[in-house]
Amino acid sequence: MKILVCYDGSESSLRAVGKAHHLVKDCGIHEVTLMHAYTEHSREAIAKDKFATPSSLLDKLKEEEKKKWLEQQEILEEIAEKFERSGAKTNIRIEHGHPAKTIIKEAEGGDYDIVILGRRGRGGLKDIVLGSVSNSVIQGTNASVLIVK
Repeated sequence: MKILVCYDGSESSLRAVGKAHHLVKDCGIHEVTLMHAYTEHSREAIAKDKFATPSSLLDKLKEEEKKKWLEQQEILEEIAEKFERSGAKTNIRIEHGHPAKTIIKEAEGGDYDIVILGRRGRGGLKDIVLGSVSNSVIQGTNASVLIVK
């Protein structure tokens, strides 16, 4: 069995990682892909620099993206070690792009038995109007999806 576990640093994604780890230990899952999909949120802060040249802004964006990638890589490597100690081959994927679209693309192309992700409870009208990553993944993939609260 092969699973895709999505991690974004939120409490619910940590619970999803925990649930996936239990499944690896209890259900004989042999392959896990840990995935973090991100978009750049630092552009607004960098864009406030009125005196920056276009090339210096681009350099700042590249540096911010590299920093974020390295931080996530380190976190996912620590998580991967736990899965590997439980007997699962573990892969790490860090992708830049809209999280739901990126997860759906990976789920469809990776031949996963199940996709596991946390539910980010924003609540209220905002969830109804905009939707959420977890809802988009459910609607957008043919893979089975486990949403962890």
